[in-house]
Amino acid sequence: MSVEGKYNSNKQPLVSVAIITYNQKEFLCDCVDSILDQDYENIEIVVADDGSSDGAQRLLENYKCKYPDKFVLVLAEENRGVTKNSNAAHFACSGKYIAWMGGDDLMLPGKISAQVELMERCPETSLCYHDLDVFDSATGGSLGLF
Repeated sequence: MSVEGKYNSNKQPLVSVAIITYNQKEFLCDCVDSILDQDYENIEIVVADDGSSDGAQRLLENYKCKYPDKFVLVLAEENRGVTKNSNAAHFACSGKYIAWMGGDDLMLPGKISAQVELMERCPETSLCYHDLDVFDSATGGSLGLF
């Protein structure tokens, strides 16, 4: 099936959310839950873990068991570096669109639906981005918009 053919019954194109992670277990639940909480239905979550030793892969396997149709896991046995891990995530994605995240990132509500709406309305657009708020995990305080 072509990428353009991966629409659900609501005619939403499939969005792959690619998460790149290495030893970020303490942040992964919040990251993944922020994606699962999106108001956009047709999402696959592709997680490329680069040989974590902190139990992150076991945590991800639990998510896959709970949501088997939502998750694609690319779990490396040893650390290969960010480039190989990113490539592994990229080639595991099957959506019309790909949203990139780190394992310590959070997605605000409505992000995917807003970006898909823009991309579908403006088919000549090949890239969509937005400001990001860098914050201190311990305090929740913003370190600034970038």
